Amino acid sequence: MDQRQLVNNNDVISVAETDKALISHRTFKVDEFLTAIFTKLFNNDVGKKWCFDGVECEVLSPGKSWQKGKIKISLEFIADEPESPLDDIRREMQDQ
Repeated sequence: MDQRQLVNNNDVISVAETDKALISHRTFKVDEFLTAIFTKLFNNDVGKKWCFDGVECEVLSPGKSWQKGKIKISLEFIADEPESPLDDIRREMQDQ
């Protein structure tokens, strides 16, 4: 089961001291990191569009025709331990 999920702008991330990049501290919000990306790499409104709003584009995938939409830079979280399919059922039972 794929444990990949996009993180939201208000989610908080903490990394090891040796893995810091673009930000001087270990713990930061996603939007703080994305802001650092567009400020240090792009330093203009185009970079902001790439990180937050998305840039109009077309994508061509094998065996398909062109599809219009937007593309943007995002962060993805991959959990170390796979979640059990029963976890959803357990959560539903707890909510009742």
